[in-house]
Amino acid sequence: MKSPMPTFLHHPLAREISLAIVIKLLVIAAIFYAFFDGHALHLDADSVAHRLANSEQAPASQPSSGSPHAD
Repeated sequence: MKSPMPTFLHHPLAREISLAIVIKLLVIAAIFYAFFDGHALHLDADSVAHRLANSEQAPASQPSSGSPHAD
C-alpha cells in the first residue's frame, strides 16, 4: 500500500519546487564526490621541504606564443 503524500506536496508548485531542490542536492553531491573522492595529495614534511627548497629554480622553458610582446 502506498503511503499518502504529505499535505504540502498536494499543490503542484510545491511538488515542482521539492523536485528541483532534490535534483540540485543530487547535482551538488555528484560534483562534491567528483572532486573529493580520495585523490588528495598525501604530503609529509620532507616532500614539502623539498618542494620549497627547489621552488627557486627556473621553471622549464615554455614555447613562446610567437608574439614579441609575450613578456
